[in-house]
Amino acid sequence: MSKPFCIVTDKGHAVRTDVLDRYVLKEGEISRQLRDDQFSEFYGQLGLVPPLYNPTTLVQLLEMNTYHYRCVTTKARDVAGLGWELRPLKENPSEKERALLDEFFSTITPSLSIVLTNMQKDVEAIGYGAIEVIREEYDPANQPVNLAHIPAHTLRIHRDGNRFLQQRGARKRWFKLFGWDKDVDMETGEVAGLGEIPAERRATEILWFVNYSPRSNYYGMPDIIPAIGAVHGDISRRDYNISFFDNYGIPSYAVFITGNYDPGEENPDTGKTPLEESIESHFKEIKNKPHSTLILSVPSTLGDGDVKVEFVKLSNDVKEASFRLYRQDNMDEVLAAHGVPAYRLGITETGALAGNIAQEATEIYKRSVIEPRQEIIEAVLNRALVWGAFGVQDWEFRLAAIDTVDEEHDMKVISMLFDMGAMTPNQIIRYFASRFGLEPVDHPAMNAHYIKGTPVDLEDGLVLPQTQAVEETLQRLKGILSE
Repeated sequence: MSKPFCIVTDKGHAVRTDVLDRYVLKEGEISRQLRDDQFSEFYGQLGLVPPLYNPTTLVQLLEMNTYHYRCVTTKARDVAGLGWELRPLKENPSEKERALLDEFFSTITPSLSIVLTNMQKDVEAIGYGAIEVIREEYDPANQPVNLAHIPAHTLRIHRDGNRFLQQRGARKRWFKLFGWDKDVDMETGEVAGLGEIPAERRATEILWFVNYSPRSNYYGMPDIIPAIGAVHGDISRRDYNISFFDNYGIPSYAVFITGNYDPGEENPDTGKTPLEESIESHFKEIKNKPHSTLILSVPSTLGDGDVKVEFVKLSNDVKEASFRLYRQDNMDEVLAAHGVPAYRLGITETGALAGNIAQEATEIYKRSVIEPRQEIIEAVLNRALVWGAFGVQDWEFRLAAIDTVDEEHDMKVISMLFDMGAMTPNQIIRYFASRFGLEPVDHPAMNAHYIKGTPVDLEDGLVLPQTQAVEETLQRLKGILSE
């Protein structure tokens, strides 16, 4: 079918197809605003390395797409925001060393979890992140006393890989890579030997984290880059809906006119031709008089011209469905780029296969996305701070893992195993000890197997239960398994 002459909306407006085209946001027309890189004049002048993508633009992208923002914040929290612990590396580790590390990590302001989570948000959003290490009296010989997050989009790295410049407005501040055996002037960036720059002008150190990209030895690349088109596509969908529907309403009919017709000259006041005004006038009247008859005069450019007019009702369900499908496709691409399952964002997917899909998807997400990122942070903090600056050898720093345990599923399986005589009460207690505070009971009845409540391997004549502790523990265990 040929292109319609106009579209009639539910508000009674007749909109020519060339007007419709103005509302379609084509690729590359999301915004014509210039986003200057505030460091552009310093790259050559100060020896800074430009990042792969403008960090300021990538930060703004968080505000443009719900799914991208949720993926970034969810990954950052799952990686670094669930807590931390110190684990021993050998038997009988030094408690003095543990106390030293615990005091440092526990007194970081505002908190270690917040500092690491904010840093990881930068890594997920723009591809790299930084943490400032503050030493006592700014002396590199002293142990660190605090860690602070530095917004990564305000930082650029020097080509030597050991210096960093932060700019906020007109203010500039230099930093140096953690452990570099040189001093850097925080105002000028000049390099000198250790101890040669006064403490009040000495640059502090930075721990540098990147989401590795083979395209750069200095910066990383955020996961969203391959899905930038999906983000912009969703913005186009949103803006089209808002701009067109607010002005004209929902398209209801397509009007096709074929043959040699003359729509007349456009009215400069309304921007419409007499033919459009006639169609619009009729449909506005229909809203008040549904059964009125349309009498439409279509002038022919030729005396014997054959002009045909056809009204085709548009299905709103089809249009709305196409928009929903388009948004679904965009959402799927954003989530795939980040590697985050929809369940992790609180999105329920319909039509999934039977089974515990959410738990399996979260387990894959934990192994393939979260744990590799945690390993990077743990390696940096252990080598630079725990084993380096503090000289601790008996302990290591570890981030808390996300909980993928399905307690309801575990309860059902263990209850079934207990009734089949496959598990003893004490075995069940040891499995759930950390969750319910149970402790094994030293009694033969607690190490026996039961089938439907009947013991199958107790000695003859043994009365069950024989102690109050056994009775109380069995009753509590029965209550847990029946919940």
